[in-house]
Amino acid sequence: MRKQQIIAGVCLALVLIVALVTRLQPQDGLLSFRVVGNVAYGNGYTDTDSARVVRNLVNEHPSVTQLILQRMSGTRNADANLKIARDIRNFNLATHLEADSYIASGAVDLFLAGTQRSMDCGAKIGVHSWGLTGADGRFSPETMGSDSRKRIQERFLRDMGLDPAFYVFTRDAAGPNEIYILTAEDIARFGILTEDGCRE
Repeated sequence: MRKQQIIAGVCLALVLIVALVTRLQPQDGLLSFRVVGNVAYGNGYTDTDSARVVRNLVNEHPSVTQLILQRMSGTRNADANLKIARDIRNFNLATHLEADSYIASGAVDLFLAGTQRSMDCGAKIGVHSWGLTGADGRFSPETMGSDSRKRIQERFLRDMGLDPAFYVFTRDAAGPNEIYILTAEDIARFGILTEDGCRE
């Protein structure tokens, strides 16, 4: 009986650990928003078909003024992702991260597009270098950090009022299969937030 209780306890602990780790990972699934009042809660990654998501959101819910990004893993199409980011800016939307928000990769561009950017302490912003996956499933070295992508990203950052050096920083912070979580110092250094520090 005692042995069965120990096994049951270990199994329960493993289930809780898996649930916690899953909770701390960016959300899978295509970008979608859930609207509550004037706030839209966003989850998921972007791809080629996501370009109309923000436009549809604003057309269907014109009272929305703020996007709260919750669990967003990035993008599968960098150009479509930047169109979405520019729509966020063009629609004059603010962006916010809650204490348990976790955004990474291309989702960071969506956050940076906010006319006002704020975050609660505890939110995680993950960055890394980018690359294109070839037919063999590997990242192609010719495409990682190319001059063309560098120019596009630096122009985007300038247009958003940020230091364009942030792109090279993100590219050098971690490889394409890794994630580097920005520190409070990184966030302050590059002016990621439009207000001072995170909210307690």
